[in-house]
Amino acid sequence: MNSTKDEVKSLLDKLPDECTLEDVQYHFYAVEKIQRGIFLELILKVH
Repeated sequence: MNSTKDEVKSLLDKLPDECTLEDVQYHFYAVEKIQRGIFLELILKVH
C-alpha cells in the first residue's frame, strides 16, 4: 500500500505544470470521493 506522501507525489506528477492550486485541490477531492465510494461499495457487498 502506498503512503499518503507517495499518493500525493503520484497525483502531482500526473497534473500539468501550469495547473493551479484549485486544480490540485479538486483532484485530491475527487480522488478521495472515488476511493470512499469504492470502499463503501465493498462494505455493502460484504453485508
